[in-house]
Parts: sequence; C-alpha cells; structure tokens
Amino acid sequence: LLYTRRPDPYASFKQEGAHVDVVVCRDLERSRVVAMGAYAIRPLFVNGKVEQVAYLMGLRSRTDSGGASRRLLHRAYGFLHAHSETQRPAFYFTTILEENTHARRLLEKRRKIMPAYEPFGRYETFALRPVRGPKAIPGLQFRKAQREDLSALITFLNERGQRHQFFPVMQEADLLQGTYCGLRLEDFYLLVGPQDVILAAGAAWDQQRYKQYVVQQYGGWLRLCQPVFFTFPLFGLPRLPRQGAALRFFTLSFWAMRTGDPEIFSYFLDRVSAHLQQYPFFLVGVHERNPFRPVLNNRPHVTYASRLYLVDWEKKQNPVDRLETDRVPYLECGML
Repeated sequence: LLYTRRPDPYASFKQEGAHVDVVVCRDLERSRVVAMGAYAIRPLFVNGKVEQVAYLMGLRSRTDSGGASRRLLHRAYGFLHAHSETQRPAFYFTTILEENTHARRLLEKRRKIMPAYEPFGRYETFALRPVRGPKAIPGLQFRKAQREDLSALITFLNERGQRHQFFPVMQEADLLQGTYCGLRLEDFYLLVGPQDVILAAGAAWDQQRYKQYVVQQYGGWLRLCQPVFFTFPLFGLPRLPRQGAALRFFTLSFWAMRTGDPEIFSYFLDRVSAHLQQYPFFLVGVHERNPFRPVLNNRPHVTYASRLYLVDWEKKQNPVDRLETDRVPYLECGML
C-alpha cells in the first residue's frame, strides 16, 4: 500500500491533532527534502486521567539520499523532542507496520543518541465486508446520532474511554465544529437499550478527502487470487480494487461499548456496516489485548498488523511501567 496525503500533505498532517509539527531534512545542494517526520499532540486518557500525548508519524527518507538521512536521524529526533517539549506531552507513542522489518530493526536497536522504542503490544487492523441488514433484537434501537444525543454521547464516550489507555478525550465542540478532520455528530451511530441507555456508539469515518491508501501490488495469497477478486463477496470477503487504485472504505472510529458482551458488539458492527453498503469494506483496529478481537478474527477478513511502541528520550524509567495494566489500550485507527 502507498499511503498518501493528497492533495495537500501539509494541510493533511495539520488535521491530525490539536498541535502538529512537520519536520523536514533538506538537502541544500540539491534543494530537495530527503527525510521527514511529524508529531501530533492530542488529549488522551492515560491511567484514567487526561494527558497530552504525542503521536510520532510519517517518518520517511529518500532511498537515493546516500544514507545521509539515516546519519542525521538522531538530529531529527532531537529536533522533534525539543519542539514537542514546549507542549509537555506525558507520553510519546508510535506504530510501525509489522512487515516493515527494516524500520523495526533500525529503531528498536538501543543507541545512546536515539530514544528507546519500548514495545507495547501488537495492533491489528481488520478489513471487513459490510453485511446486509441483520435481524433486529427486541428492546434495542439502532439509529444515527442526532443533536439531542450530543451530551449523552460525549458523556458515554468519555466514561468508557477512561477505562482504556490512549482513548481520545471528546468534547461537544469537536463534533459540532469538525475538529477531527470533518468528523461530525451525524457520522456517529448509536445502539440504545431500554430507558434510552447507550449500549454502543461509534463513527463511520471516511477520510479519503485528505489521505488515501493506493494499492501498489498484492503479495502472498492475495497476489494469486487477483483474477478472482470479483468472487470475494461470495465468501464474505471484501471486494479488493485493482493495482494502482485507491482503497474506498470507512473506519469505525471512536467506538465504545457499555459492556463486554461480544454479541452486542457483533450486532453493532452488523448494523453500522449494513447502513453503509456503498463501501466495499470497512476497517476496525484493536490492540491484541482487546476482548472483542475474537469477534473480528472469527469473521471473514483481510488483516494487517503493526507494532506499538512507547518512545522514551529520558531512559530513566520504562514508560510502559507507568501505565496501569488493567486498562486495555485503545488506539484510534483513523488517527494512525
């Protein structure tokens, strides 16, 4: 997959958090950028409290820079740290695709002049095919969020989000003003039980307007199956596009459940996806410790995995040890 931020990469990066900086390494002789990276500082729940957390992203270097960008890597990280410190983030984290063994070897190696990348588990992104309308469950109401749901929705998301590590802190203004790259209240869906109690909530977030995934090539069994991609829906799998095309999908984002009932989670997934049949597939991301992972894994799916790291410049105490272990990590898939 080629991950792009068209038509305006800088504006796209700036959408990723309350404070975002993009850092470039420029070759002055050739007048071109040879490497870049960025960080976004966001208010997230950590140990049940609101903390400013920095997400490191977009680390890229030119393959024809002769190794100069790698030699300057420690200076780039020092620059990132110095600038982000003005916002005083409590934690730094990042993700690396599991198959990107080059980057993992480069950044996992301990060096005095580089921050430590402390492993914090595996994160899986599931691509699922929308289903047709499931049979309704008596006593449960599924609907799109409306203006009168706003206060209850925000309360529900924050109350449930507090129980996780790194769940985004939500405010009413975020959904009224489009803080999250155009995500609005009407993009949220609710599953409501008796006495109008919210049992599940989540948003269908289509981000293709400002960032895209373009298929460069298929590997493994997908490469062999290209001629019969059109038959995938018959087996419950998402229909995949031809090489060179951008993936069209939505991401189930900012989702939360009142209980750990897997049947309610599964029903909510079915109702959301049935409402959005125009998309060939949708994404749901979960940490390996998420109790709902088996629900996703038991469905026909295509998946890719990333490794999650806490990035530590001080190296006095492993930041993983500062986190309460009874709180399952939640990473917002639409903001990775």
